[in-house]
Amino acid sequence: MAFFPCIHFCDAKTMVFKGVHNSQKNRQLGKIMRSNVEFARERELFFERLMQIVAVVDERGLRMIIENPWNTSRETYLQCNFITPSMVDANRTIRGDRFVKPTAYWYIGCTPTYGLTEQRDKRVEIVYKVHGKKQETGRCDEERSMISPDYARNFICDFILGKPQVNTQLKLFD
Repeated sequence: MAFFPCIHFCDAKTMVFKGVHNSQKNRQLGKIMRSNVEFARERELFFERLMQIVAVVDERGLRMIIENPWNTSRETYLQCNFITPSMVDANRTIRGDRFVKPTAYWYIGCTPTYGLTEQRDKRVEIVYKVHGKKQETGRCDEERSMISPDYARNFICDFILGKPQVNTQLKLFD
């Protein structure tokens, strides 16, 4: 489950609440605060739903994996207010994504398998340097939020199925 829009829980939103995000330059404090009230309500609703979903999955013995961006240098909302993730993939470019973008995964009712499918065939980009059409609103655009199909396939094989893949990038001594 790719959990709700990541902007609700990322570290950039903390900067927005503090009024120091780039999207708020030249905006009046009153407009910033009104926008923050609306966003805080949305975040609280999404967080409540997340906890309800996890409770149902656990109580019924179901399996689920939750995905949300992670920050290794600043604390995000989920880092401060939610259970510890089962794993954090610190560099998605190793498995075929174009962004390093650390991503946390919460395994509910199951445990991750571990494999390493290397696929480094894309030009690496920095998320914060890719600007989309919605930059002025402070919300991530779709391009920056998406996980590449290659990364998704490699992640599923490495961390869900535990299935080695043929024709992947070989190591020096393979």
